[in-house]
Amino acid sequence: MVISPEQEHPKKAFGWAARDSSGVLSPFNFSRRETGEKDVRFKVLYCGICHSDLHMVKNEWSLTGTGPPTTYPLVPGYEFLINHVDFLPY
Repeated sequence: MVISPEQEHPKKAFGWAARDSSGVLSPFNFSRRETGEKDVRFKVLYCGICHSDLHMVKNEWSLTGTGPPTTYPLVPGYEFLINHVDFLPY
């Protein structure tokens, strides 16, 4: 039986994504897998991007030979303010 991406990743998510190296971010809906028994789920309230994220968005590290090519769409950001939602102890 073939599993569709929607079945494999049923949780709906939203972010701002770069779709090419222009540097423009636009709204992006995507899906994630269910929270597992060793996972922690958070609600992201705010997220910032740093200059390293901009290098990735614009594929600059690949162009200079200092990193891998960027895969698009790319949702940048790893500096965020969160609200703890759920976790299951293991």
